Amino acid sequence: MNKLWLNISFLYLFIIAVLGITLRLMGLVPLDFNFAYLVHTHSHVAFLGWLYNILFVILIYIYLLPSASNKKIYHHLFWITQIANLGMLLSYPIQGYGLFSIASSTLHIVCSWFFVFIFLRDAKRNFNNSTKGKLSFSFIKAALFFMVLSSFAPFSMPIVSKLAGAGSNLYYNTIYFYLHFQYNGWFTFAVLGLFFKILEQKQINFQQQHAVIFFRLMFIACIPAYFLSTLWSKPVQSIYIISFIAALIQLIAFTYFIKIITVIKQPFKNSVHKWVLFLCCFALVCFGIKNILQFLGAFPSIADNAYEIHNFIIGYLHIIFIGIISFFIIAFLIDNNEMYLSKLLQIGLFLFVVGFVSSEIILFAQAIIIWLNKVVFNYYAEAIFYFSLPMVIGIALIVLDIFFFQYKISSTKSKQTIFYNKPLSAKL
Repeated sequence: MNKLWLNISFLYLFIIAVLGITLRLMGLVPLDFNFAYLVHTHSHVAFLGWLYNILFVILIYIYLLPSASNKKIYHHLFWITQIANLGMLLSYPIQGYGLFSIASSTLHIVCSWFFVFIFLRDAKRNFNNSTKGKLSFSFIKAALFFMVLSSFAPFSMPIVSKLAGAGSNLYYNTIYFYLHFQYNGWFTFAVLGLFFKILEQKQINFQQQHAVIFFRLMFIACIPAYFLSTLWSKPVQSIYIISFIAALIQLIAFTYFIKIITVIKQPFKNSVHKWVLFLCCFALVCFGIKNILQFLGAFPSIADNAYEIHNFIIGYLHIIFIGIISFFIIAFLIDNNEMYLSKLLQIGLFLFVVGFVSSEIILFAQAIIIWLNKVVFNYYAEAIFYFSLPMVIGIALIVLDIFFFQYKISSTKSKQTIFYNKPLSAKL
């Protein structure tokens, strides 16, 4: 994979960590920033700087032939996308949703459409004469479909604002449309596709029938599951029913995924490094928590409290973006020999995980305290800031290692490949 592109992607991960800890510092110290604008910056850089970038790099180098992945068009798209990312990073803290930030976001969306079209055209050639790998690629195609679908929301915002007004129920539900099909569609399906790609690469046999059912149920549920994000506006009864059915289908789909995991557990364990195994298991647990929380959120009383207490939403989103997607992506890169497990990187990963878990505990504990007692934990601002610091320090160490030390092992990459890609019968 292109090391420079990977480095830039991880740099954005560090930037969103700094933005995140700054937002939490604002609960302790008065800083001269617009909190809402900084939240917009944090979310857009997370979606489009870190996750879009890293998946862009992974997809073209995993699913395309070298003759295709090295095409100049992908280089042009990547660097134009960085112009858009930089524009958002600089403009959102100053103006929020303004001329320059919207122009940068629009440029990014247009680039993503070009990427989807060109990538699918080039990837099709890999599968014309072979059925191998088609299941994982089905997830990737679904992911790209949901990414394009989500992008219609930003383009409809001016119309929605004019017809219903900024701050209306329709206005916020349009924002949630974008968010839902980004994290439940594009990012989740991409990660699931990469997981099955690992199984295909290692020739680990899994229950194809269960995997197909899992894919179909997840795909079917994804569109109506959007209505889970609209329950805060107390819609008509039929929307609650649709939301409940969608959440139930996702939960059933997860049971099929667990069946698949049960069968491949031992061969998978024998074929990956312990850090890859740990991060994948951690992501699996978070995936289970996500599906359970969505199911619970389909009940009106719980949905009302969840949207009134923002900590529930923040904690839930972090479970998806960090617990599932980010940790799995790092595991995937390690397993594909794109990240060398140096001592520094392992310390960074340890702090990243510890900081994530501890901050999630604080977030949900505060939310539950407010829910049950309608009071606020007096030292919450201090606790959430200090318990989040290990996560930021861990990401800083990871980025430091990637930028300044990973290159030292590039000449010995063949030795690393022998170590990490052991046969299925090997014991770590």
